[in-house]
Amino acid sequence: MSTAGLAQFTIEGTIDLDGSTPSLIHVKRIDYPALQLGSWQEEILVDQKGRFIWDTEAGDGLFELVAPPWSWMVWVRPEEPAVLRLGSGAFSARSLLGSLGKSVWIGDHPSQWMDSLIRYQRRANRLRAEFLLSRGSGVNVQAGDSLAQLNAVLDSTFESMWSQAAGKCASEWERDLLWQIKLNEALNSGQSDVLLDSLWRSSSMGNPNRTWASRLASPGAYSGWRLIYGGWWLESQVDWNRLKEAVFSADIDSLALAMGGRWKDVDRAEMAAAWLDKAIDQPDDLVRLVWKTFSFPDSLVAAYKAMRDFRKIGRSGHDIGDLPWTLPNGDLSSLREQCQQPWTIILALKNGSGLARRERGVFYQVSENLDRRDVCWVVLSLDENQENWRETVSSRLTSDETMVWVGNNPRVMESLGLVVVPQVIVLDENGKIAGSKVPLPSEGLERRLRALLPR
Repeated sequence: MSTAGLAQFTIEGTIDLDGSTPSLIHVKRIDYPALQLGSWQEEILVDQKGRFIWDTEAGDGLFELVAPPWSWMVWVRPEEPAVLRLGSGAFSARSLLGSLGKSVWIGDHPSQWMDSLIRYQRRANRLRAEFLLSRGSGVNVQAGDSLAQLNAVLDSTFESMWSQAAGKCASEWERDLLWQIKLNEALNSGQSDVLLDSLWRSSSMGNPNRTWASRLASPGAYSGWRLIYGGWWLESQVDWNRLKEAVFSADIDSLALAMGGRWKDVDRAEMAAAWLDKAIDQPDDLVRLVWKTFSFPDSLVAAYKAMRDFRKIGRSGHDIGDLPWTLPNGDLSSLREQCQQPWTIILALKNGSGLARRERGVFYQVSENLDRRDVCWVVLSLDENQENWRETVSSRLTSDETMVWVGNNPRVMESLGLVVVPQVIVLDENGKIAGSKVPLPSEGLERRLRALLPR
């Protein structure tokens, strides 16, 4: 079958979250893996037994599957023959979103040999640390033992495993991820910058004919580059005054010289990759001015803009647009339809939270005290299912209380900047998030609103 001219294929899977079964799995296709940026796709329906069938586009793709609070990063290959199993993570979830769950492909999938290599890396690092700790604490070690000998054994075993995995690589993405693992191992074993640079140039990722567009789209390539060349602004060779002068004069050659080291010899695309690296880890006014001043390749500019735009979501000034929701009587409505007032104050909560129940009472009292006709007061439920939603409705304080349900929807949480419950969000007359870190009703919300709302 096809949709909009794109071939599709079907993946079967199961999901089990500590005995509970979500009705939906939300899907985000990751367009920029190293930046963890992507676009939301159609949801996956899950039956009562936790089984699902996922129709996705053919071709390599990295996806984030989300059933809050759990999420899974999964790599799908063309006509994927394996079955996907999703489960809870090793640790308890501590936030509304982003708790890493466990995903396993049942069948022939590259993630199996990748996981084996990564597990070995962790074991090797533990053995190195234990050796150094024993020697540093005065514990006797055998005369013939040395860190160099230990590293030689560990490196030999890793190279053997890595070579076996290399023989199984069937795509550029697989080779990129394999090389990324090797670069990480070289870093952990203390290899020199010269060797690391040589490894990069000999890897599938360092091919001089490789485009930066393909590196940014790969789950391993740009991340691998950052392992070797990232964090350049932390080096003593950087001349900060000269950097600022280069931006002021819009002189790209002076910019490269001010960055120091190897940067004076790289092309403009790799220089853009370096400034994208800084934008990821240490965004500041200088980064913004560099991207505004210099002309960089389109693929890297697009990645920078995507990251810049994503960072605005859920923050002060973000326009959330219209927000669809369900009313207590089951009717569908939306923010614009329900709230005709210029300002909107939202208390987000979930059933089962004692703190949310207490804050809800104070929230109602704040609305009574302020008595503002230009404000729409909304209790927004993030309950996972109708049963919990009905419990939230049954505790309604008054029939005048505007109560709505959006479900356990990560898109809504992302757009509103929700990270915990309960949480208060203020929307101004333009439908944009007003201010940040709005206090809870019991912690000064009324005082903040008296200062924030028009007089």
